[in-house]
Amino acid sequence: MAYEGGQLKSTSINGVKMYSVSSQNQYMQRMRLLEDMRFETATTKIKATPDGEFLIASGIYPPQIKVYELGQLSLKFERHFDSEIIDFQVLAGDYSKLAFLCADRSICLHAKYGKHYSLRIPR
Repeated sequence: MAYEGGQLKSTSINGVKMYSVSSQNQYMQRMRLLEDMRFETATTKIKATPDGEFLIASGIYPPQIKVYELGQLSLKFERHFDSEIIDFQVLAGDYSKLAFLCADRSICLHAKYGKHYSLRIPR
């Protein structure tokens, strides 16, 4: 992945979505890659924060999220979950407030320090 001016761009080739992020510095015009941008089995969702400084990706086996700092083009942290992440939403301008909908019908709320609260949705 590459990072370009704070924007996440995607293209579709043969039905497979590819995301690219590229960086344009005024003194240096070159492409750099995000380190450790992979999951053991598959990536399920990728979203950029509204401020454009972080990229959040969820993946499976084991269920986890990874947060990348695009200014440094590196992994900031990763967190593991008990159940597969179906979808997630960024609730703040950065990664400080996140909500995850999991396959076990739970909604997990996370803050900068980690898991804040979890609730289960009845059938």
